Amino acid sequence: MASFSWVRWDRLMRVSHLYTGLFLAPWMTLYAISALCLNHSDLLRNPPQWKATSETNFKVGKAFPRVSDEQADTILEHLGLSGPRRITQDDAGQMVIYRLCATGNYRITWQRQTAHLTVERQLPFSVHTFINTLHFQHRYDQPYFAHQVWAVIVDLTAVSTVIWVISGVYLWARRPGRWRGGLCLIAGTALFVYLAVLLCR
Repeated sequence: MASFSWVRWDRLMRVSHLYTGLFLAPWMTLYAISALCLNHSDLLRNPPQWKATSETNFKVGKAFPRVSDEQADTILEHLGLSGPRRITQDDAGQMVIYRLCATGNYRITWQRQTAHLTVERQLPFSVHTFINTLHFQHRYDQPYFAHQVWAVIVDLTAVSTVIWVISGVYLWARRPGRWRGGLCLIAGTALFVYLAVLLCR
């Protein structure tokens, strides 16, 4: 009976280790590559610059909303740029909307007094910026399908990483000749603790 129980645990650990890894392979590859990009950013980065792409006037009518979030959405809809955004400035003089896009963010500045709209975009496009934008895509604050699903995947990736560690240690512990794995586990843990202590000084 005990051996049957171990067999079931072995199967559960192997299945969870294997299939979560296969499902999340694109995300884990992305995070691995973007981590390298971040670590070597001075070699790879081509800093994008804001370049004006259009200028227009946007006069408000009686139906124009009074709430800032709704105003921002109305302006983006007017420009054909509806999508995830953040308001980075909102005062009596102007509103600045940061429209998020993995291929190059937009910055929309609306001068309230003159009703003037300026649209700028981060150019040129670079793979480095694209990968890092996807790397830092997170949270549930954007009410769009892709962003909501991506946030769920981020949670799944975090949970799955813990599962991989647990299942990996479990599968190692069930193998004969465990001393090599034990040395790797002890060495990795000791190095982690040592560096963490140094970084806290």
